[in-house]
Amino acid sequence: MDRDLLGVAARLLDRRRPYAVATVVRRMRPSSATPGNTALITGDGTVHGFIGGSCTQPEVVRHALGALKDRRPRLLSFGGSPDGRDDMVMVPMACGSEGKVEVHVNPVFPPPQLVVAGESPIARAVARLGEAMGYEVADGVDGLERAGAERAPGARLFAVVATMGQGDEEAVERLIAARPDYLGVVVSPKRMLQVREYLAGRGICGSRIAEVHGPAGLDIGAERPEEVAVSIMAEIVALGGAEARAAEEAAETDAAPAGAPASATDPVCGMTVPVDGSRPSFTHQDNTYHFCCPGCRARFEADPAAYLAAAG
Repeated sequence: MDRDLLGVAARLLDRRRPYAVATVVRRMRPSSATPGNTALITGDGTVHGFIGGSCTQPEVVRHALGALKDRRPRLLSFGGSPDGRDDMVMVPMACGSEGKVEVHVNPVFPPPQLVVAGESPIARAVARLGEAMGYEVADGVDGLERAGAERAPGARLFAVVATMGQGDEEAVERLIAARPDYLGVVVSPKRMLQVREYLAGRGICGSRIAEVHGPAGLDIGAERPEEVAVSIMAEIVALGGAEARAAEEAAETDAAPAGAPASATDPVCGMTVPVDGSRPSFTHQDNTYHFCCPGCRARFEADPAAYLAAAG
């Protein structure tokens, strides 16, 4: 990755914008890509850098958006054979050069934010443990203000209220407006009923109130502040694991990742291409077909019936 691309990566993380790193790891001539070619793909499909020509880039972008959705890396093989490997995603390569390329796609996310409201021993223990686990910890009023800032898609935000009766309701109300991935309140079950009643009286939607975890933490018999902190962070980790499994299951059934630009299948080579005017197209019998390159369009124009029959 050259200096300019490193600068782009640094700026994206400074703005808390997730991105995927796509790197060519292997190629067989002829191919425009070279091992080491790297590109950064953001959630809107923007490509920074070079990752190959028009026959590979649309598929790389599509799978990069999928990696940002399910938070899992993947290894793409264009035009190759699996050779008994089950860790590759096979992608057809039927354009011009007929080269073979392997591209590794890895999603990169900013550190998750952990807002801790309160000055209690439990609040301090949660903050210490969160920092040790790699969370970007913000506390007190500062934490509440940062939680209210606009978050980029994919950026994670977790919040814990451990004010111990000193403004529980107000803190939860302010944090719930930030739509954190997790909001836990260190209270007794009876006190939590009062908090929920307060939120309902403030007109907050019942489904959002139900998402608040209170009392916060898994039931592990915790007593000391550090033990309570462990139970809370364990609940956050468990929540993330459940979401990852759900995303993986959804990815197995989704034809296209959420957030991906509209796409179509090239009837000549079978590649997935964006339907945004950046690729050649041709209208036949009132249907518009999209192609990865002019060569595929020319072949289709010469004999549309043959390709449509092959495609079923």
